[in-house]
Amino acid sequence: MAVTPLLRICQFSAFSIAVSANLLLLYLIKMRAGTSFGSYRVMMISFSMYAIVYAFIEILTMPVLHIHKSGVLFYVDSVLKFNPIIGELMSSLYCGSFALCISMLATHFIFRYVAVCKPHKLYHFDGNKIYQLFIPPTILFVIWTLSIYFNFGPNQVKKDFFRRVAWELYEEDIDKIAFMGPLYFTRMENGKRLFRFPDLFGAFISCTIMAICLTTCVVCAFKTYRKLNDLTIQMSERTRSLNKQLFWTLGLQTLLPCVTQYIPVGTMFFVPLFEFDLGRIGNLVGAACSLYPAMDPIIAIFMIDRFRNFVLRKEFHTVSKTSKVSAVNEERRSTIPDHII
Repeated sequence: MAVTPLLRICQFSAFSIAVSANLLLLYLIKMRAGTSFGSYRVMMISFSMYAIVYAFIEILTMPVLHIHKSGVLFYVDSVLKFNPIIGELMSSLYCGSFALCISMLATHFIFRYVAVCKPHKLYHFDGNKIYQLFIPPTILFVIWTLSIYFNFGPNQVKKDFFRRVAWELYEEDIDKIAFMGPLYFTRMENGKRLFRFPDLFGAFISCTIMAICLTTCVVCAFKTYRKLNDLTIQMSERTRSLNKQLFWTLGLQTLLPCVTQYIPVGTMFFVPLFEFDLGRIGNLVGAACSLYPAMDPIIAIFMIDRFRNFVLRKEFHTVSKTSKVSAVNEERRSTIPDHII
């Protein structure tokens, strides 16, 4: 039995929504964000662009995942299926995108923490300095991608281990398709485990990156939330409202990949250690991951009032030269400097 059509419907639908929704969000950021968003506009734009790129990588990979005993079969089911070299590279980029996502979220929380709790240090992000925030996510992305490529790459042991499953359940010849996946151990004839340390090391790297980034998100979120709700802090109502909108948007945008990516992927890393043969349930991980870039921009569009009002036609004026001038005048009348946001 081949791959269920439901998985393909989910992946293609998510891709279409992801591209269109993120393009809409980019338009709203350009036309409706205004100067009050300050340097944070760069962060929002970068995340939307990332989501679009991730959607294309996902559709070029179209992963099929199968949890079999102590290993996870991850094979490419796109047009690159029978091109092992490019297919394996694309698979590594697909997995590395997880690290890029969670690390970019961590940098977003760091920026919000500085903007709300230590605004006097925002000069570190003035002008082109804002792009320095993308250095850590890029490094983590490279580390995760290379780790997947070199630690989870195919070899003869893995081909023999997954051969029967690939043929009987998916009608695929393991020798011809592009695949990757961790295989933590095999069993000798006497039943003793023979651990495969490169795969274990690769899983350790991935889990460590997720733990560091999630911890950063939680710590910064807690401190930012406490500061925003401290009414003794001198902050205009307009500034406080916008900061809260951006904070809760970021919070939901962090919860989303936790539910659709990191909990499923983290579970996928641990389950093979106990030899739970979950089989096709592993495809739920791929389906859930495909939903992320489609749902993420919708959160921002409907959580930020100036975006939501524009999309729902609650504002009767059009985005014209006149409205832009009015928006600029409104910003100038604010008693709180723009860089506070």
